[in-house]
Amino acid sequence: MHKILRESDKKKLTSMSSLKRLKRLYLCALDNHRCINNYFGVKLLICYGCSLARLLWGLLATADHWKRSTQPTASPQASSYDLTEINKFLVFLFCITAPVLIITRACKELSQIVTTIFMKCYLLQSKVPYKSYEYEELRALRIFIFENRLSFTAAGFFIIDPSVLLGIAASVVTYLLVLLQFS
Repeated sequence: MHKILRESDKKKLTSMSSLKRLKRLYLCALDNHRCINNYFGVKLLICYGCSLARLLWGLLATADHWKRSTQPTASPQASSYDLTEINKFLVFLFCITAPVLIITRACKELSQIVTTIFMKCYLLQSKVPYKSYEYEELRALRIFIFENRLSFTAAGFFIIDPSVLLGIAASVVTYLLVLLQFS
């Protein structure tokens, strides 16, 4: 009997320490979430705005050079200049999207960590007695995590997501094709 009580006390202590560890991990994830939204959100919005303005300017300049190079009086230097402009445009596009993709990857990793915390709460909840204090605390933590999902935004205007990046890139490429076709 004495041995059984000690084992249940050990189980209670391990579940409490696991609960505290999960709470600390979730609070750390919330702090990282706030940092990403506060520090990178405005910078990402400015980066998107400047990059779209530069991309549109580069597309217009490139389309204008391509239009000049297709005219019958075009010089041989026009085609090499166009290739240089295209290379500059592609390098600029890569330099813009690389940091944004890195931040997007960090946001995705943080969301996966929160999902893992949620699942560990669920698994730990199944191991503790139903009416215990730990069970209620784990339940409250799970509900809190579920209701307060992390959403990373660029200064509150749009959600930072790879699909948003792909949508912007697709729009720019479509605009380039339209300019080339009708010019």
